[in-house]
Amino acid sequence: MKLHPSARTIIDAFDEGLCLLDASGALCEMNSAAEQLTGYRTDELSGQPFVEKLAVTLGNRGIDPADWSLWPRERWTPAQLNRKDGTTASLTCYLRALETPGAVSILLKLRKRADEERGGAALHDMKEQLEAIFGAMPDALVVIDEYGKVQLFSAGAEKLFGYAAKEVLGQNVKMLMPSPYREAHDDYLSSYRETGVRKIIGLGREVAGQRKDGSSFPMYLSVGEIRLEGARYFVGVTHDLTRLKLAEKRLLTLSAAVDQSPVAVMISNKDGCIEYVNSCFTRLTGYEANEIIGKNPRILQSGHTSKEQHRRLWEAIRSGEEWRGEIQDRKKNGELYWAQETITSLRDADGEITHYLAIQQDITEQKRDKEALAESEERFRNVAAMAGEWLWEQDPDGRYIYSSDAVHDILGLTPDEIRNRSYLELFFPDNQNLSFMTLRAQEAGNQRPFHRIVNHYRHKDGRDIFTESTGAPIFDGAGRLIKWRGVDHDITRRKEFEDELRVRNRAIESVQIGIVISDARAPGNPCIYVNPALSHITGYTREQLLGGNMRMLHGPGTDPAVLEQIRHALAAGEICEVTMMNYRKDGGAFWNDLLISPVVDDTGKITHFIGVLTDVTEKRRAEESRHELEIARHIQLSLLPAGPLHVPGVELAGVCLPATHVGGDYFDYFENSGVVDVVIADVSGHSVGAALIMTEVRSTLRAELRKRASARSGPADVLRDLNELLHPDLTRAELFITMFCFRYLPKRHILKFANAGHNSAVLLRSSETRCTLLDADGLVLGVKRGVVYEERSLKLRVGDKLLFYTDGVTEAQNREGEFYGVARLCDAFKAYRDLSPETLIKELLKNLRVFCGETPPSDDIAMVAMQIS
Repeated sequence: MKLHPSARTIIDAFDEGLCLLDASGALCEMNSAAEQLTGYRTDELSGQPFVEKLAVTLGNRGIDPADWSLWPRERWTPAQLNRKDGTTASLTCYLRALETPGAVSILLKLRKRADEERGGAALHDMKEQLEAIFGAMPDALVVIDEYGKVQLFSAGAEKLFGYAAKEVLGQNVKMLMPSPYREAHDDYLSSYRETGVRKIIGLGREVAGQRKDGSSFPMYLSVGEIRLEGARYFVGVTHDLTRLKLAEKRLLTLSAAVDQSPVAVMISNKDGCIEYVNSCFTRLTGYEANEIIGKNPRILQSGHTSKEQHRRLWEAIRSGEEWRGEIQDRKKNGELYWAQETITSLRDADGEITHYLAIQQDITEQKRDKEALAESEERFRNVAAMAGEWLWEQDPDGRYIYSSDAVHDILGLTPDEIRNRSYLELFFPDNQNLSFMTLRAQEAGNQRPFHRIVNHYRHKDGRDIFTESTGAPIFDGAGRLIKWRGVDHDITRRKEFEDELRVRNRAIESVQIGIVISDARAPGNPCIYVNPALSHITGYTREQLLGGNMRMLHGPGTDPAVLEQIRHALAAGEICEVTMMNYRKDGGAFWNDLLISPVVDDTGKITHFIGVLTDVTEKRRAEESRHELEIARHIQLSLLPAGPLHVPGVELAGVCLPATHVGGDYFDYFENSGVVDVVIADVSGHSVGAALIMTEVRSTLRAELRKRASARSGPADVLRDLNELLHPDLTRAELFITMFCFRYLPKRHILKFANAGHNSAVLLRSSETRCTLLDADGLVLGVKRGVVYEERSLKLRVGDKLLFYTDGVTEAQNREGEFYGVARLCDAFKAYRDLSPETLIKELLKNLRVFCGETPPSDDIAMVAMQIS
């Protein structure tokens, strides 16, 4: 439909782009402003769907532009369209339905978006004016459009947020907000545009901002709204509250510290009128805060402090000096108290005195204690001068307040050197725990006299000094402890002798070897002392042994030659050392390592004999068992292959290391009728029983493998028959066996293998860098009969290597409890892949030992390496 020329003239007069659309959205007419905005002439778009042709999109609402029913009506909405020249134009659009009859039903207005017209005079003038006003201010000024894009970012904003203006202009202002405000900001602007409901605009409140470095901070935000050329803008002014918040927090902390201070605090103005008292002040004086605030401090005066002292006090504080001194005041109930008081003047920024701060510490009890001490000091000094012992007095905390001169004779210190020092400081360092217990015994609840407590001091020259200390508490009239009074007696020499004798007796009594002392001067050399260990070894009580002779331990197995050697040594007064068979009270024999030494007096005459008896029965048995186990070890190791096996096409080497003398790990390999049979096995446990079972396994296995070397049967049949043959013996011995059995056919390069619950073998192909685990299904030997074992086979190539091992390798642990594991074994196997089987086995063992460190092996270890050549 074409417009009448006069109508065309009218719509061309509008600065805004006007588009007339039919109900389907096809263009009917548009004015020259719209042609400039789109780059199209009317006849180029006429009859075509306007929205689809120009790819119009609406803001961030996610509305399908083709769905006219969802388009915002009669409200300017941000939009974008593709111009004819390929550029994208950012616009605002206004949609209105026309109620006039005819084909035209929709009026679409278009105009450049305000942020696309940054050169607009009004917006430019506003920016200049705001920059002139706020440019030199520390507060931040931010101007945004109604969609949140930043139009102005002042110098104060750059300093506050850490961004340069060019980094922020044109960006969404939510980049300056921390979560969750950032996520909610766009919805807030959208809601305000639609509903007009304000949440912060025109109100101002405390919010949080986010700097470029990601840190958040408190700020006060005021937001105003302005309109320029039909566009709406929001002006935000922010003030950093960080220092204010810190000051508030510091003020609260200081206020709490003053109020909860253990000393009384009072603040008055410069005229002496009380303005503040803390909780301790009310507890000390008995006055509540509301009773004393507004009053003069003279309300506390007792009348016992001289006027001269008050005059000097006021002269000092009015001149700005600090005053310190003791003062006696009166509580609300009339009770007098002494206080150590400090008064300081408080000044304003100009240095003028505005207030006075007074701090009082109650010293009433200290004053009373000093008075009581003064009364008795002279009398006590006279008594101390006449006494030879170390007399002392200590305060309730154990610090010396008096000492007699005798301290110099005992500790080498003068009374002045220990005064005001704690008695703990004089103790020997090793005695601190005992000292602490002594101190606790002197404290409240245990304030009782103590008698003859042994104290360990250090002399001034470093020597150990021991004293017996006796003391008693001294109380005032109210029953409060004011000091301790006591006396110390030097017992150093006596203590050294007693300790030496006590240590010697305890040592003899506690040793696990028998000790006997006999009297060489009495007929028959009767026993005069035996220790508890001798009774334990022989079975005789101390009473049965004392007065008798050690001949009661002789029996049929006692060697007469040894007895003659003892008699000769006793007669000659020589030291005698023998090993002999003796008998206990119950008749049981034991081997005795006997040492006899003579004791002589000052004239060289033998007065006593000391005998030392040691039961070495178990030691001899262990040595015999160890010898037998060494023989068994050599026998077991002799049953293993004597060395590596070299046959055409294959090379093998193996090793077996029992955890103890004998073990249950086993390996074997041999060539028979052109095939190579290899087996590795592990009997549960690593005792002699396991070694015996493994010997039986070797014999049975070798017979089975040789019998089947030329037959078609393979490793699976061998394991099946072994299980049937060994099942009765394994069941009786309560043992089981894991076994990996394989047969290699060198001419065909075929490996056949079967597994009875053993560790998987490791295959390392010559052309690969990773290990492959070989396994087959099968139950361990000796659990049940009739087990069917799976047999597998694979073709090997020259350069391939295989490694077989027992769980003693992978379950070896280091001092941190880590297992060596299959992965670490594979890594080492790959690292040494170029070595011969024998050298490879040695390097693997070295690697395992380095991993375990000083941790001894807990299980047997066996490995077999095979190389295809």
